[in-house]
Amino acid sequence: MAEFKYLIFDGDIVPYEDAKLHISTPAVRYGATAFEGIRAYWNSNVGQLFMFRARDHMDRLLQSAWLMGMEGIKYSSEELISMVTELLRRNSVRHDVHIRPSLFVASEGSISSRGPVCFGVVLASGNPALSNHEGVNGSMRLAISSWRRIDDNTVPPRIKAAANYQNGRMALIQAEKDGYDGAIMLNAAGKVTEEPRACIFLIRDGKIITPSITNDILESITRDSVIQLLKEAHSIQVVERAVDRTELYLADEIFLVGTALEITAVRSVDQFEIGGRSCESVTSAISETYVAAVSSNEGLHSEWREPVYDI
Repeated sequence: MAEFKYLIFDGDIVPYEDAKLHISTPAVRYGATAFEGIRAYWNSNVGQLFMFRARDHMDRLLQSAWLMGMEGIKYSSEELISMVTELLRRNSVRHDVHIRPSLFVASEGSISSRGPVCFGVVLASGNPALSNHEGVNGSMRLAISSWRRIDDNTVPPRIKAAANYQNGRMALIQAEKDGYDGAIMLNAAGKVTEEPRACIFLIRDGKIITPSITNDILESITRDSVIQLLKEAHSIQVVERAVDRTELYLADEIFLVGTALEITAVRSVDQFEIGGRSCESVTSAISETYVAAVSSNEGLHSEWREPVYDI
């Protein structure tokens, strides 16, 4: 039985069991689906549910659909947010929740069909990215994957599309079989890109470094948030550049950032212990700042928090 009674299908709020998609649609057969992951955080002190950077996520959803050649999308970002807000209210959500909106080609058609495009949203509680990867002592053991990361001239990583995630899925399955919590993917040039569910930050010689957006990574909204928060709350400027795999082995700290993983420390890469496991001061500090930014009415960037209920 579904945890939530309602979801959005084809722009309408319907009972969970009534949302059905035929196997012959391009969305199912060819992966013609753009999607997002948005977190909403319940603040019990003020009795409010905050969606985090909902407008940015919906803008990226529409961008992904446009780059995938979808046509006839009839909603703006504001309209998509309004529908999701109503869905959360209809389900009376008063706890942290993961929101999964999608735009997909929903009628029967060929591999090149461009529409009509359906908008759908499902809700999930808990941490979907960590359902099978609890890590060790609040951190993760990662391995460099033998699967190469997709690039802008194959299936562009800046498109958040269902088909793209087969690439990361292969890496995660391999990592699980080998006894790790996750994987780090390299691009064709052998440079670090990202973990399939999150972007990577490392601290080395007092500098915080992350692969640039032209190194075959998703243009992550969480990554952008963390870069801004490090600068504004901690006076730390992040260096965005290409990263070699051996730099990871020499790092003092490594952490992952993403909507589902939020900020998660990395314990080891290819069984190289990171930083001798000393206190992860920067990781812990930015994690606290991030938690305040996503859920507190007093955190930085109030414009990032979209309230759901009228109070």
